[in-house]
Amino acid sequence: MTQYLRKDLENLTPYTVEHIPFKIKLDANESPFDLPQSVRKALAAEILGGLSFNRYPDSDSYILREKLAHYLSLHTSQLMVGTGSDELLQIIINAFVSKNDTVLCPHPSFGMYAVFTRIAGGMPVNVQLDEDFAYDMERIFHYIKEHKPKIVFLCSPNNPTGNVIDRKDVLDLLNSYNGIVALDEAYVEFGGSSLIRELVEYPNAIVLRTFSKAFGLAGLRVGYLAACKELAEDLYRVKPPYNMSSFSQRAACIMLDHIEIINERVAEIILSREKMFRSFEGINGIKPYPSEANFILAKFEGAERVYGRLLENGILVRNFQNNHLIRDCLRITVGKKHENDNLIGSLQQIMSEVLK
Repeated sequence: MTQYLRKDLENLTPYTVEHIPFKIKLDANESPFDLPQSVRKALAAEILGGLSFNRYPDSDSYILREKLAHYLSLHTSQLMVGTGSDELLQIIINAFVSKNDTVLCPHPSFGMYAVFTRIAGGMPVNVQLDEDFAYDMERIFHYIKEHKPKIVFLCSPNNPTGNVIDRKDVLDLLNSYNGIVALDEAYVEFGGSSLIRELVEYPNAIVLRTFSKAFGLAGLRVGYLAACKELAEDLYRVKPPYNMSSFSQRAACIMLDHIEIINERVAEIILSREKMFRSFEGINGIKPYPSEANFILAKFEGAERVYGRLLENGILVRNFQNNHLIRDCLRITVGKKHENDNLIGSLQQIMSEVLK
């Protein structure tokens, strides 16, 4: 059979999601809360009232960008909306990365930085975090000097480790490096301080945010980025037209009209995260890492066995058996109270068996 795939992509492992049966899903950092009833009613009223689906959506999501601009105290010209952060990451890389250009990616972190770089023909270079998963800025600057990257990706709070990068480190990087710095703030509502208003003043900074986590719209795929007007204009050169569906745009707009509900839910998730962390600390064989996100990464004695036993109990968490840096770790999303309680009870029983 003729091989049509590009030679440089033959060894690229596709991102796949296993279809594993579960009763409690704590593996993908989703919000445990679905659309509020008030938002559902507002959406239903708009659909019944004539929201048109036979016409193409607003190509540049102008109304949603207006609402985001008000929410963030920014200007619409500094914002772009996409189908989740994934599309926006690909837009950034398509705009600035040519064949064989290098891109620095923190590791361990979100794997799609490297995947999209390879698809674009670029060369991802992993910059390993230190043993406590903090950003090693000395190493980053060394890699910048050695590899001369077009883009440096940062993730804060970092996925899957939950830690944040220091504000001063980000600003020092922006002031001393003339490439693109892309800061992924997908989990920032759960901890840390957003730098979005500061970074839009820089000519080489991009901040990525999402509605998938705190806002609970993972199934509708809504993300956005912020950058200075000139950089945003460059990104619009490669943005696909009509990329965001009319329904997703309206749902995101209505969610912003009910921001008080989101704030209440975020506060509840943070309290549950801290309770979960303390519970992990009290179980022998578990070492949880401090987190500012809606999940906790924890090191386990017998992590693979623990993962299997949790599955037997119907609890799905994220396993990192193929990543040597966090092979003994599981990442556990904060769920609703009964889900968290079920998880803790299961872990207490499982760890007593594992440590026998």
